Amino acid sequence: MDLATIDVWNTGALDTMADSLGKRVTTVSEVDEALRTASRLPGWYSEGADSARTLYTLTADDLRDEAAVLGAARQLAVETSSAVNHLKGRLAGLRAQAAGASMTIHNDGSVTAAPTPEHGDDEAREGLRKSLETSARALITQAADIDSDAALVFDAIRNGKISTHGAASIDEAMKAGVEQGGLSALEPPKQKTPYEVKAYWDALSPEQKQSLLRDRPELLGNVDGIPSAVRHEANVAQLGPVLKQLEDRRDQLKEQIKLWGLLTNEDAELEQVEKKIDDVKKLQELIGGDEWSPDNPLGRMLLVMDTHSGEQGKAAIALGNPDDADHVSVATPGLDTSIRNSFGSMLDESGALRRQTLEGLGDAGRGDEKVSTISWLDFEPPDNDSSRFPGIPYLEVAQQDRASDGAPDLANFYRAIDATSTKDDPHIVALGHSYGSLTQGLALQDPGGHPVDEAVFYGSPGFEANDEPELGLNDGHGYVMMGTSDFIEHVGGGPNGPAQVETKLEQLDVGSRTTADGVEREGAYIHSDYPRNGQNGELRVSGYLMARILAGLSPE
Repeated sequence: MDLATIDVWNTGALDTMADSLGKRVTTVSEVDEALRTASRLPGWYSEGADSARTLYTLTADDLRDEAAVLGAARQLAVETSSAVNHLKGRLAGLRAQAAGASMTIHNDGSVTAAPTPEHGDDEAREGLRKSLETSARALITQAADIDSDAALVFDAIRNGKISTHGAASIDEAMKAGVEQGGLSALEPPKQKTPYEVKAYWDALSPEQKQSLLRDRPELLGNVDGIPSAVRHEANVAQLGPVLKQLEDRRDQLKEQIKLWGLLTNEDAELEQVEKKIDDVKKLQELIGGDEWSPDNPLGRMLLVMDTHSGEQGKAAIALGNPDDADHVSVATPGLDTSIRNSFGSMLDESGALRRQTLEGLGDAGRGDEKVSTISWLDFEPPDNDSSRFPGIPYLEVAQQDRASDGAPDLANFYRAIDATSTKDDPHIVALGHSYGSLTQGLALQDPGGHPVDEAVFYGSPGFEANDEPELGLNDGHGYVMMGTSDFIEHVGGGPNGPAQVETKLEQLDVGSRTTADGVEREGAYIHSDYPRNGQNGELRVSGYLMARILAGLSPE
């Protein structure tokens, strides 16, 4: 299978086939109705009449079998035509994009670029070449899957495997055949980059996308590279079923504990399950209060919802759609953060940050630019409200294990923002607090690279770097904040690298003052102050500076 195969696929023939099969279904229905009328044989009661009625029954069974086969074959033709037309359109678009950049897409999906006299854009051109190649090869994968699906349906028809499922009429038999004749939707690829996942998604036909979202939302909601609106819809669809699963498991565990007593594995699991139930209920509350939709573009999007992989629930919520935002922030929290106890206040802080950022953009004459702020908790920072023994989380803070576990997922999430963005180069800002800043620092050093433009570390115990280049950032685009009464200030250099105030990153003053917008603001002093409003209801200086950075403006 290659791109040349997509070129020569004749969708006109598929459309003709679908039309002919549709007419054949109509004919079969008419024959069935005629035989049904004749079989009534009014006024004829004899052995011959009984034989005639028996013959109709046998003939009707044959007609229903044929209707099922016709339904399957027609559905296959319709869906294959749609899917192939989609591939042809995507391929034409990729070729036009390649031609405009003096590149060539070959039949095996590889892409070559003609040399250019200007070498300043070599990196950007190589990025485009790789993107085109990834997209072209995704089309080949999808074409092979379409071909495989078609072969399976035709084999089923040939071998008499298309069933009427006990249909009592021609119409029911045809519908049974339709269910057996469609294309299956290729599941999201595993162990692939968000860019490869996005190429996979773009290669699917609209019908296949809708089928996956309707029938298998659990496959889409947490996959980096799937568009944000799709992830949100998939995750929201799962909230109810996941809550039911957890409640059923809770009830089952309680029954087991009645039999076997406390201090068992079931007892430990029960505590985790009950906390996850609270996490899911909190998500329902938070999303239900202001859910994102095309009609509510500033609402809340549920980009991650995971109650399976850890001891507590994990989630990420965006305010506004990051895919069409010019500026996107990702805030990674630290110690004692959970969905049930923390996400309400985190979303309040996220909303305040976005409002201040939009205000700054408006003052700068860029009020048409969009902003999305994301609260990311797709890892488990040490938490004293977890199922661990009291005091254990404080010991975990001194270790990098949980940060190291979360960093690859955070790095992938950054890449996903870039992969699904409708902007050529979205402005992405990483915000890390406390233990979350360590996770952020490790994520920015992930071997796979990242698209983050600027990063802010506040109340940080260290982040395993001394300057911006170590973090994959340009000089002057990494910032640290430290309140004068933040206990973390007394944590010097150690296992997490140099203390943040000793690094070469930009050291921002977060003391009280009147900021450039004429607002008198309180400073950030203690460990939890940085993203919060002051007593006067205004963002503290630290929050104002983060908003300036998110807007792409100088902090001061």
